[in-house]
Amino acid sequence: MMGSQRARDSRGSALSNDEPVFDRVMSGSRRALPHVSWRGGLWRGGGYAQRLPQVDMAFGSSRQVSGGFWPFSTGMSLPVEGVPIGRLTSTGAAVCCDPITWYQRDIVPQPSMFVLGQPAIGKSTFVRRQVWGLKAFGVNAVIPGDLKGEYVDLVSKLGGQVIPLGPGLGSLNILDPGDVHQVLKRLTGPLREDLLRDYQLKRAETLEVVLSIVRTKNNPLTDIDMNLISVGLEELYACTKDDPLPPTVVDLRDLIVSAPLSLRAVANFDDPQDDAAYRSVTRSLLGSLNGLATQYGRFKSMFCSQSTDTVDLSRPVVFDIQALDKSGDDMVAAALAASWSAAFAAKNASDMLAEAGLQPRRNHVIVMDEMHRALRSSPLMVERLDLLTRLNRQWGFGQIMITHTVADLMCLGSEEENMKALGFVTRSAIKVMGALDPHEIDKFLRGEVGMSISKREEDLLDDWNTPLGYGTKAAWKGRGKFLVKSGNLPGLPTELQLCPTELGGFNDTDRKWEKDR
Repeated sequence: MMGSQRARDSRGSALSNDEPVFDRVMSGSRRALPHVSWRGGLWRGGGYAQRLPQVDMAFGSSRQVSGGFWPFSTGMSLPVEGVPIGRLTSTGAAVCCDPITWYQRDIVPQPSMFVLGQPAIGKSTFVRRQVWGLKAFGVNAVIPGDLKGEYVDLVSKLGGQVIPLGPGLGSLNILDPGDVHQVLKRLTGPLREDLLRDYQLKRAETLEVVLSIVRTKNNPLTDIDMNLISVGLEELYACTKDDPLPPTVVDLRDLIVSAPLSLRAVANFDDPQDDAAYRSVTRSLLGSLNGLATQYGRFKSMFCSQSTDTVDLSRPVVFDIQALDKSGDDMVAAALAASWSAAFAAKNASDMLAEAGLQPRRNHVIVMDEMHRALRSSPLMVERLDLLTRLNRQWGFGQIMITHTVADLMCLGSEEENMKALGFVTRSAIKVMGALDPHEIDKFLRGEVGMSISKREEDLLDDWNTPLGYGTKAAWKGRGKFLVKSGNLPGLPTELQLCPTELGGFNDTDRKWEKDR
C-alpha cells in the first residue's frame, strides 16, 4: 500500500482490509470487482507493483561486461546461401542448402551431398528442388540413368535435354562415351593428348563394365580379353580418327575377327601365326561382343549403333531409361553404367573445350539416383565412383547421391567394395536424412560411417518413420521432412515447402495409382 491510501471499489467506497474482495464476491455481494490494471490490484493480496525504475543501458563485448558468455546461448545463424528448401520445423526459419553454393561459400570442404531415407518420403522431390534451384544459379544438372522417369518432366520444363535409352527408343554408342570423337577434332596440342588418353581409358572401362555385366560370374573377362579390348580400340581409333562418325561395337567385333598382327601378339604371343589358337582364345570375347553388336540380341539396338543424341551440357540433361524398369537387373545395370560413363566423359570433354577457350566454363552437378543398382553391377563401377568422390573438386562438378539406407552399400561383391562404397557417405560433406529406424542410425550411421548423431536427432528421425496410426494419410508424418547435417554440427530439421509449380504434377511419383477424373 502506498502510504495510508486505502483501496476503493468501483463506486468509490473504501475496501476494508478485513473483507477481501474474493470473500465479498463469494458471499453474494452485488458490488462489482474493482478495476485491475497491469500493475495489479490496490488491495491486500492484490499484487500491486511499483513502477520499474529507469535503467541506464550500456553496451560492450561479453568479455567486457561479464567476463565472457558461452557463445551459443542463442541459436546458430542459418546460412542464407543456396537453394531454398524449406523451414526449420522448430522455429520456422528459412533454410537454404545445396552442395555447389555451400562449397563456393566455404561452408563445406567438398561439393557433395548424400541423401538417404525410407521410400516415399520425398527424397526425389528434395533432389528435384536442388536441380531446379541450381539451374537458377547457372549450374546445370546431369542425371545419368533416370530409371523411374522422376526427372524427365522437370528437365523438360527447364528447357533441358531428355535422352531416351531402351530397345526401340534410343541408342548409346559405348565406344564413344560423351561424344568425344567430334571434340577431339577441335582440340590441338597437350589438351588434345590429355583428352585422348582419357577417351581411350573410358572407352575400355565402359566396354569392360558392360561385358562383365552381361557375362555370367562363372565366365568373367580374362586379362587377355581386356588386353584385346584395349589394343583393339587403339587400332580402331588409328583407322577412324578422321572419319565423320566414331566406330561402334560392330567395328570392334569385325576387327577382332580379322585378326591383325597386333591382336595376334596379344592373344597368343608365343605363336602369333597359329590361327587355331587365336580363334580359341578370342571365341568367348567375340561371343559377348556379338551379343551387343546385333539388334537381335537381348539388348536390341541399345549399344550396337551410333548414339541417337549428342550430349549438350549447356543445359540440364537426363538419360531416360524408364523403359527398362521391368527389365532384368543386368540390362538396368548395363544402361546405368553406359549412361554414367557418357556423362563423365562429356563433362571432361566440356572442360577441355573451356580450357582451350572454345566455350564458356561451366560447373555441373551429377545426380546419381538408384546408385546401389549400378554399384552391384561391377567392381569397376565402385572404382569409378570412388575416384569421382575423391576428385570432384578438381573435375569441377558436384554430386548428389541417393539411396534408401547405408545397408544398400554394404552388400556388394566383397568387403573391399563395401568399404569403398561406404566412403561415398563418409566423404559427402552434406548428409540429408529422412525417416530412418534406430537400427539403421546406430549400426550404420554411427557405427560404420562414424557420424555424430545425438539422441534427440535419432528420436526425430525415428519419429518421422513412425506412422500416426491406421487412419487416412497416417503414413505421411515424415513426408517432406529432412535432417540436414554437415560435419559434427547439430542437424537442421527442415520441412520441404513446395511451390504451386512443383505441386502441378512433375513431383507426383504415384501417377499410376491415381484414378481417372
